[in-house]
Amino acid sequence: MLLTNSIITELHTMELREFALQILTSEDIDTKLYTPDRLTDLFPGEAFSIDSPCRSIDMQFKRHHKEEKLPTFKDHHTQEKRAICLHRFCGHELLAVEIMAYALLKFPDAPKPFRKGLANTLIEEQHHVRIYRKRLEEMGLKFGELPLYKHFWKHIPYLTSIENYLSMMSLTFEMANLDFAPLYRDSFLRHNDVDSANLMQKIIDDEIGHVSFGVSWMHRMNKENKDPFLFYKENLPPLLDPKRAKGFVFQTDLRKKAQVPNEWIEGLKNL
Repeated sequence: MLLTNSIITELHTMELREFALQILTSEDIDTKLYTPDRLTDLFPGEAFSIDSPCRSIDMQFKRHHKEEKLPTFKDHHTQEKRAICLHRFCGHELLAVEIMAYALLKFPDAPKPFRKGLANTLIEEQHHVRIYRKRLEEMGLKFGELPLYKHFWKHIPYLTSIENYLSMMSLTFEMANLDFAPLYRDSFLRHNDVDSANLMQKIIDDEIGHVSFGVSWMHRMNKENKDPFLFYKENLPPLLDPKRAKGFVFQTDLRKKAQVPNEWIEGLKNL
């Protein structure tokens, strides 16, 4: 009789609520970035909110001073300056992970397909943090060695609906990245930093899907069939101006790839 050894690998399953809570309440960065093999959404529980995500001491929010600006594009000839840019972007991605976890907990009664799509987006954001950290280490900088700022989190108190979340995250901050990320990709390429440029291209590719997710769900939530751009503006948190949804080089084609309506594109472009 022929005997064979079989190794059974048990997949790790987590509830979405447990997954989101772990991200927000853990101080350890690797725990925040842990992605289970399988997610279920059987027990979404009660709505939950938190004033600020738990973080280790080196990753606590710092007060942002005006002089702490990103290096200019003309400074990208030095690896140190490029690394500073990537560190800031990595901080934005970690904030996105935490804000998406917050939304999963804040809106337990949201449609299941929305929650699933949001979880998938969150997992991609976790991956972004991981690849940024890896690239930073290759450049001699550890994530957390430079200040990290509150930025997007200051809008959290105003997120009282799914529409608020989509308007803020998917359709303002992520849409703006359709303009900013290509600029950094191209600048890094000009300075022969192919690895950093490829990283930015990955961000762009995923951001198109994230914006498309926001457009699709805002359309579904627009029960009165209002003008899509007007509906977006009506649901923005009060501290956010719709101008924040664009950069200084407007990427029309990337927005079209993300299924942003033409009227929306023109309305935003003309602000």
